Amino acid sequence: MNSPNELSFLPDDYLAHKAQRRTNVICGSLFVVVMVAIGSAFRFTEQTVQGVEQQHAMVQRQYTVAAKRIELVQEMREKQRRMAHQAELTSTLLEKVPRSFILAEITNAMPTGVSLLDFSLESKKKIQTPAAGAKTAFEKKQAKQEAKAKGDSGDKTQLQRPPTLEVSLRITGMATTDVQVAAFINKLNQSRYLRDVNLVITDQFDHDAEKLRRFTIDALLDPGAEVSTDGKPTRTVSLEIKE
Repeated sequence: MNSPNELSFLPDDYLAHKAQRRTNVICGSLFVVVMVAIGSAFRFTEQTVQGVEQQHAMVQRQYTVAAKRIELVQEMREKQRRMAHQAELTSTLLEKVPRSFILAEITNAMPTGVSLLDFSLESKKKIQTPAAGAKTAFEKKQAKQEAKAKGDSGDKTQLQRPPTLEVSLRITGMATTDVQVAAFINKLNQSRYLRDVNLVITDQFDHDAEKLRRFTIDALLDPGAEVSTDGKPTRTVSLEIKE
């Protein structure tokens, strides 16, 4: 039996129900706080994802625009390369030294007593064979990497290298003595249009009771020679001459 100081008029289960209600209120409050926190976190995450998607879309648009610009630049470079190649091909069909200038140069170089019997020119493609082992291992590796880079960039067009023409001359003439032939060859060697001037053959024959010398000279046209008139180069179309 309780003492008089501990006497209570409340029902026995009142305090238990009160504690239970307090516990329910605390749990409900904690549940609401947790749900609000979860909702806020979900909303923040959703906003962050939307912002990242917007940034990704903007970067994707920028990459698309940049890719189009790069493609345009590559197309312009390809056009410029083709135009330069076409100009180089066209330049190989032009003679820097007209044949009338060559004939005049030969005529002016003839000493007294030398006559010109025949003069011919022949144009042919010059075959250039690369020397074996000319490139080092580093150069070969670098060339391979450059070729691979060009292939990765989509530049698969292989343009034909313009041919190099070699113009050879054959001069047949007549002279009184070998000294005149030697003087003629010396003059031709001093010409700015010719190189590799060589005497092919010389023989003696009788003409009207006079002994004369018939000679044949071969030479090459200097590929670096060019004639200019008033500062403007004079060029003519180069055609292959066949005997």
